[in-house]
Amino acid sequence: MHKKDTVRLSAEERGVCQEIVQRLKGTSEKVKRAQMRLKADADGPEWSDIKIAEAYDGRVQTVETVRKRWVTEGFAVALERTKRSTAPTPHQLDGLAEAKWIAMR
Repeated sequence: MHKKDTVRLSAEERGVCQEIVQRLKGTSEKVKRAQMRLKADADGPEWSDIKIAEAYDGRVQTVETVRKRWVTEGFAVALERTKRSTAPTPHQLDGLAEAKWIAMR
């Protein structure tokens, strides 16, 4: 198996990931991404995406996305969760309409 998005951590990046995992620094998602990164490291265990997903109760697609973000966007960006640009469902009321609705109640 030769992946296009090979994760190769530097000593500093490996240290950052290990510190996040050991001290549980950040959100649980950030810790999980750091764990995934350590297992995917080409100079370390180099686990497959399927094995990582099974080990951390995740989806293979999530592991692939984390790996791809690390390669394309960089180490620091890939540790953080991407923010949605829009809500999954549109708001039905704006601030003024919500205020009127609350006043009517």
